[in-house]
Amino acid sequence: MDAFFGSLNMQNNSYRKQFIEYVSANVMSMIGFSLYVLADTFFIAKGLGSNGLAALNLALPVYNFIEGTGQMIGIGGASMFMIYHIKGNRQKCNEIFTTAVTTGLFWGFAFLLLGIFCGRKITTLIGADKYVYDMTKTYLSMMLYFAPAFILNNTISVFVKNDGEPRLAMMGMLAGSIFNSIFDYVFIFVCNMGIFGAALATICAPIMGLLVLSLHFIRKRHGFTYKVLSYNIHYVATILSRGVPTLITEVATGVVMIVFNSLILGLTGNVGVAAYGVILNVHLVVMSIFNGIAQGSQPLFSSLQAKKDSVGLKTIFNYAICAVGIFSVIVYILAFAFPNQLTAIFNSENNIMMAQLAVEGFRKYYIGTFFLGCNIVMLLYFVSIGKEQIALMMSLSRGILIILPLAIILSKLFGMDGIWITASITEFIVFIAGILYKKYSCNIDL
Repeated sequence: MDAFFGSLNMQNNSYRKQFIEYVSANVMSMIGFSLYVLADTFFIAKGLGSNGLAALNLALPVYNFIEGTGQMIGIGGASMFMIYHIKGNRQKCNEIFTTAVTTGLFWGFAFLLLGIFCGRKITTLIGADKYVYDMTKTYLSMMLYFAPAFILNNTISVFVKNDGEPRLAMMGMLAGSIFNSIFDYVFIFVCNMGIFGAALATICAPIMGLLVLSLHFIRKRHGFTYKVLSYNIHYVATILSRGVPTLITEVATGVVMIVFNSLILGLTGNVGVAAYGVILNVHLVVMSIFNGIAQGSQPLFSSLQAKKDSVGLKTIFNYAICAVGIFSVIVYILAFAFPNQLTAIFNSENNIMMAQLAVEGFRKYYIGTFFLGCNIVMLLYFVSIGKEQIALMMSLSRGILIILPLAIILSKLFGMDGIWITASITEFIVFIAGILYKKYSCNIDL
């Protein structure tokens, strides 16, 4: 009996060690990713004021679409890769990696062509008025032109994490973030390049990330290689189906931003959009940590599923939810107690109306933080164990089916208060549905 419990404790320690290693590296990596946009927000707010902030916020949904595509292909491909990696099938691993990267490049060039031929139409479509049109188009176009680099960086980063090097993936993301932050300042203030400078700094970030990630191949310890002749079109559908819930999450974030921006413009104008932009960019850091917890757990979920280790799956899932819970408490305390200080970081013009809207928004927008974090973890959990359909349903519900009608209704009834509470109500509904499905359909107790 003592030997049994001793073995069990050793096993739990092993799970805990792996969880801490992967999640800590991924949280740092995702914080680095969020700093891409956060640095732009800070320097644009300081250098270009509320109109610059509104322009950035209008362009961000397209940026989300691009990043979501890279995450979709990376997570979909890497979850397949892990199955064959556990089995030691190097040929299949090469085929999956090659197919994922080639598919990512195809999508990247599709975005590039959109930027060349449809940049003006997209800028108008996302709601830019005459005051912010030029700045919005500039930032938007640069993101589209360099979409192949963003997608490739995201895709390869996920594969590197799943191949046992989460710290290298973290270093790649942090290198890009540091580069972006430094050159945001240089291009905007020293070179006086305005929003073009902010965009230029941002597009250099994934290139820096790719340079760091290339070390994975130079070291010759990698479990996959890109080989042109290994492309397998039959894998594309599986990669996309496994990754599409992640894409839906990112795309839906962009769609929600567009709809919220439109509703806010009707309620409070550009100053309201700028206030929403402040909250959203702080939210980007919050999301980065939740994504770090979820994406750090994903390689472990996939590996344990391939090994059919149900005890390990339950343990890692519970660790992830506990981590989400601890962080959620910290976030809400900060949002409730220090909204003035958070708003002041981005309110370079000391716009009183924007400050009032943002402060009020901080205290209401973050009520459902815990449910948001849990939903993000559950999405990648379901993807990793082959339950893509429920993950897709959760993504669609929290991103489109529930949140959009709710936003329209609540904004009509309660104005800006309705906007601020919409996301929390949505996340709570999806959380209840996800927990019930997991408890009664996955045969793993909470």
